[in-house]
Amino acid sequence: MNLRPELAQHLRQRLQAFSEGFRQNLALIGPAGSGKTYQLQQLVAEPTPSLSLVFCPLYRESAQSFLKRLLCAILPAADRDVPNTTAAVRQVEGLLARRLYGEAFNRALDVIPILIEERQRPCVLLLDEFLFLEDLGLAHAFHELGKRVMTSPSTLFLLSSSSPYRARMILRERLHLLFGQFELVSLEGLDAAIASLWVQRELKGLRGVSTLAPFLLQWLGAYPWYLTVMITRLKERALLEQSRELTEALFLQTAWDLLGTPPGALHQWCASRLEAVSQKRLGARAVDALIQVASGVRTTTDLGKRIGRGGLPEALQLLVEQDLAERKGMCWVVTDPILRTWLSTVCAAQRADARQGGAERREGMEQHLRMLWSRWMQATHLSFAEQVVALLTKFCDDTVSLDSKTGRLPRFEAIRTQPPVSPGSDAYLIADGPGRRWCATVHSEPADEYAIASFDAFCHAQSPKPSRKVVIVKSGMDDNARLLAKATNMWVWQLDDLKTLHSLYGPL
Repeated sequence: MNLRPELAQHLRQRLQAFSEGFRQNLALIGPAGSGKTYQLQQLVAEPTPSLSLVFCPLYRESAQSFLKRLLCAILPAADRDVPNTTAAVRQVEGLLARRLYGEAFNRALDVIPILIEERQRPCVLLLDEFLFLEDLGLAHAFHELGKRVMTSPSTLFLLSSSSPYRARMILRERLHLLFGQFELVSLEGLDAAIASLWVQRELKGLRGVSTLAPFLLQWLGAYPWYLTVMITRLKERALLEQSRELTEALFLQTAWDLLGTPPGALHQWCASRLEAVSQKRLGARAVDALIQVASGVRTTTDLGKRIGRGGLPEALQLLVEQDLAERKGMCWVVTDPILRTWLSTVCAAQRADARQGGAERREGMEQHLRMLWSRWMQATHLSFAEQVVALLTKFCDDTVSLDSKTGRLPRFEAIRTQPPVSPGSDAYLIADGPGRRWCATVHSEPADEYAIASFDAFCHAQSPKPSRKVVIVKSGMDDNARLLAKATNMWVWQLDDLKTLHSLYGPL
């Protein structure tokens, strides 16, 4: 089941437009486990007849291994006699035999225009985890790829990467060229209704699914791989214990199996990420900072008080480059929920007291998960507007980046709710703090232009005038409404921004 149908449709539309003469290169950017490879595999499984598809995922392997697979991917794309393409591939194989890997890569890319000419149809080159090109030791790989992006209008380049920071930098500095601009597509949270249906289908026959599924989605919703691993182990545990009910005990045991014990799949994954960064210069400092951020320390100043200031800026930059932490304004967050849980419970406990037994670590992890569950349960009994009010009460003068803007989230002394003027809004909020007033409109459904215009009129009628006008939307807004909000100097918080606030202040 495709958990990102809108993304799948968007990719299909891009391929269809390319077959009709309009090229828009794409780059799928998102953390490991967010579903990028699956989306590319779906395109290959249902090819567009008028296009040749060359799909080659990259791994941590030798240059020779990758280049052999690339050539094999090119030849199957030629489903009829293509003697010139075959001859060109044989020439590249000769370069491989002489271990001239850099030249072999350049010539392999040059085979694609030959394939296009012989088949008389354009080609789509799909490179999954394209950043591994740099790790293969291929000289000037991105420079050569960039040249083809700019000079090969009959080739659509579709790339993906699980390293968002480095990928954006490479795309911006080496591949975002005059005639080869890339559309960046970030894989964000899943559609809650579709994902919930999938979870309930996977756990069919077990009582309690309707309660557990929404919690899992709130906790792990942007990571289909985490969900898959968790669901698979839940089913195994239920079978072993001959249980037909998803109890709290069953969930906690499953989480401990996967995340708390060293053999667990998610424990191994988290430990490998920490090991990779620890081996780099200032890696030990970076790991210390990462654990503190996962445990709730937000600012560089507070981190310096906890672990010392020496080398801290460089260590934090290392975390950014490794996509382990993000800086949102003046605040640091670990966005990966599984990594954040593992660091703040299992890893922190091990470092605090190496003599601590597994029982103590397990108790700490279960207490953390119960807290997440309790907060989530409390939130489910509130309307979206009430959840937002509860969130605003947690603000404590942090400076945070949301909606590509950076602003201070002040402490509020009083927050009042008023009925909205526009029928499209859930509520209007008036939040007062020392010397400032905020006005907000809260939407559980998409906001339209009329809702934005009505809210702007409401703000103008306030006395004193609000220093901030905020549009808080749970499920998106149309482009015209967003443009109007920007034109009237409103701060727009959508799903990604709410997730940032969730990682800072707890569930909404």
